[in-house]
Amino acid sequence: MMDFHSPADVSLDGSSHISPSSSISSESDGLYPSLENLYRRSGEDDDFDSETPSVSPSHKRYLYPQREFVEELRPEEIRWFFRHDNGKKWVAFNGYDSLRIECRYLALKLENDGDIDENDKILARGGLYEVDVAARKCFPIYWEGEECGIIRGTWFDGSSWQPMDEEHATKIEENHLEQFIGQKLEQSSVEKPRGAKPVIFNLQFKDFHVDWNATDEIYMFDESTSSKLIRNVKQTLGWQKSGIRLHRGYCYESKMEDKPPDVSHLVFVIHGIGQKMDTRSIVRCTRDVRERVKYMRTKMFPDFDQCNKRAEFLPVQWRSSLQLDGDTVDSITPHKMKGVRNILNSSAMDIMYYTSPFYRSEILQSLQGEITRLYQMFCSRHPYFEANNGKVSILAHSLGSVITYDILTGWNPLNMYDELIKSLLRDETERALGDTDILSNVEQAGNKVKELEDLMSSIREKQGGNSLSVPFKVENLFCIGSPLAVFLALRGVRPKGTGSHDHIIPSNLCGRIFNIFHPSDPVVYRLEPLILKHYSTIMPLQIHNFSAPKKRPYSKIPRTAYAALTSVIDDVSRKTKGVDGASSEIIGINSSTESGVEVKAQKFSLRGWLNNNRKKESSEKLSAELRTMNTMIKGAEVEEPMYKDPSEIDKTAHYKATFIPELEFRLDFQLKEQRMANSYLSLLTSHTNYWTNRDVAYFILTHLHPELQEEHTL
Repeated sequence: MMDFHSPADVSLDGSSHISPSSSISSESDGLYPSLENLYRRSGEDDDFDSETPSVSPSHKRYLYPQREFVEELRPEEIRWFFRHDNGKKWVAFNGYDSLRIECRYLALKLENDGDIDENDKILARGGLYEVDVAARKCFPIYWEGEECGIIRGTWFDGSSWQPMDEEHATKIEENHLEQFIGQKLEQSSVEKPRGAKPVIFNLQFKDFHVDWNATDEIYMFDESTSSKLIRNVKQTLGWQKSGIRLHRGYCYESKMEDKPPDVSHLVFVIHGIGQKMDTRSIVRCTRDVRERVKYMRTKMFPDFDQCNKRAEFLPVQWRSSLQLDGDTVDSITPHKMKGVRNILNSSAMDIMYYTSPFYRSEILQSLQGEITRLYQMFCSRHPYFEANNGKVSILAHSLGSVITYDILTGWNPLNMYDELIKSLLRDETERALGDTDILSNVEQAGNKVKELEDLMSSIREKQGGNSLSVPFKVENLFCIGSPLAVFLALRGVRPKGTGSHDHIIPSNLCGRIFNIFHPSDPVVYRLEPLILKHYSTIMPLQIHNFSAPKKRPYSKIPRTAYAALTSVIDDVSRKTKGVDGASSEIIGINSSTESGVEVKAQKFSLRGWLNNNRKKESSEKLSAELRTMNTMIKGAEVEEPMYKDPSEIDKTAHYKATFIPELEFRLDFQLKEQRMANSYLSLLTSHTNYWTNRDVAYFILTHLHPELQEEHTL
């Protein structure tokens, strides 16, 4: 049996003592594997104990282990920490990582074990970092930079539980064991004793000294001039000598179950323009998304960790390694306003590079190669991912969404030119039938076309052609701040009149595509009108506020017309008023149905009026608009007709939206504007604020794990 004490009862200023709490039995015997089982090579680290469910924060035992006798610290009582170069505090590894790092540390200390390779690394921090125990370094696997130091924590500041410097802690530990090993630990009294306890042992350092008042009461005193002055004043006033209380062993034990869930969904985060200005920006943006998605998961779905699955986000740096034109553009840049021009060259020029036939294929191959490299690297370190049918999604920003789309679909401008030449040749052949001279000329032209096709084929092969692909199916493509729709429109993509997005991106390549944007973002365009044209009159779905207690599922939200189009309904209502006393009672179609358009602030039910008066009224008495809608009610039209009058196009598109099939899935999702937000300020900031938006994080989380949508829906 061992006594454990809660850190909440520990005095932060060192003046009071630890109060005893209830005792529990030790779990050290038989619970943790031996050193040989814990020690793993770098290729096996992440797969080790992968089926063990993680422990949620509510199940962690924040207990300070207090033994009956002074003995060696167990691996469970030691905690390893990491700290970034610009960080002020040490951050503890989780229990799973700390135990494995400690066992590697102990293995390296065994001098007669010749099989230990100091270059072996341990996967840590969710599998995103590797730890070099011998070098005391932790560094990222999937991106460059961000190297940080690690420290072995044995003695801790009782007020903050920050570890002492490893060199000092080692010396304190050696002297503590030398003086007190095997001695019985004194039980601290709840009541503060009167008078100061005598110092039974003292250890002097350059800037501080450590006093032992008992085997379990150790204090550190600062030897700086200012601290001495304050201490002398306190002693003059009769105050009791005080210092910082030190604790041996971390405030709670490391557990093998204390680890993040296994990765079930991998998300590649792809940047747009501007990466050349700051090569680390996508790493920070990915970290922002990862942290906010994790926050949403912990806050909104605290029990989800029991499912032992999570989404992981990896940054894809496709621009950093590209040279493109070298310094040619810089050399032709005027010196006037050089700073502004350099910013434009490092950001907006990426769009021009991508539309250039010289650099487009280089950019495509860079992104495709980087995604493939990261995926293969990830799978080699997480062999369970593919075995468990792990899913892959892509989160692409701005121009990155266009490049990603072209990789997934294999779109190439040469294909469009090829089809144009073939169509022209077919037209000329049909026109030349019966005329031998013209047929001869067409035949010669055909031979030249064949030569051109061979030339284009060779160019296509050099550019990668349609060979660009990724070694997985994309489950979801999240486009944020995306101009993809305008690129597709300029390539000739037009609505097909069906509710499927297959003519934009086939479902076998991408299951769902989400176009997420802020209404003030000047770069974004809508995708839905490229599938069904009348959706230009239908508002995008508004993304839910994450803090709302109940949320209607997006699939059940009725379509809502833009307020600007309600005047069209007023015109129709006035035309129908008074026809055989017909009433203009209203509203459109029942908003609870999927096929209805919810028109707020209106009272006109056209369908009800037509059903009640179809037998009474002749088609001659109906306006052109009503005749068109009457035809659509009978189900005669699905494809959109061509109109010459622009006003008729808008009206008919609005009327058809009421009756033709809806989209299979909604694609456009709009963030809510803040009431007090300045439109011009939003214009400048909205394009880059997606990464830190919690509503976006909640949206991504619930679509990566669709089962979570059921918990907070109406």
